[in-house]
Amino acid sequence: MWLTIIKFTRWLYKTLNADLAPWQIGLGFTLGALAGLLPPGLGTVCVFTVIILVNLHFGSAMFGFGLFRLLAWALQTVLIRPVGAAALEIAPHDPLIAAAQTPILGWLRLDYYDVAGAIAIWLVLAAPLFSGMSLFWKRFRPALEKKLKKSRTLKVLSKMWLFKGLKYVFLGT
Repeated sequence: MWLTIIKFTRWLYKTLNADLAPWQIGLGFTLGALAGLLPPGLGTVCVFTVIILVNLHFGSAMFGFGLFRLLAWALQTVLIRPVGAAALEIAPHDPLIAAAQTPILGWLRLDYYDVAGAIAIWLVLAAPLFSGMSLFWKRFRPALEKKLKKSRTLKVLSKMWLFKGLKYVFLGT
């Protein structure tokens, strides 16, 4: 649990100090959510390859990945598989089977219930996640930076050796 808190604190600090646009942070979080919902495999590797090639915020992607990986473990049999079964029932079978039997796309396991359910759930969540994260960082990042720079408590604490040690442990700087 402490490791999770440390990682979240590092992610928040690095994201606040990043010089990336809000859309890069939002899209990184959204694609990280897709990677978290997908079962481990080539699909996850492909999503992270896209995140790196498009130059999205990797910390946001990892935060979305971790958050949605935990949700996927909890909701695997309750939500993801039934949605995947329903999605595969509705989908036209001929193109899906043809795509699943091709040499490269077959490795993505698109005809599995878990993969189909993860993609279907992500398609529903993608637009709200992207717009929510983008608007959040666009609106609150300048205000939060200004508030932290003016904080008297933070200035006093930054001079103490204990705070410097904790900053090194939590933020790595």
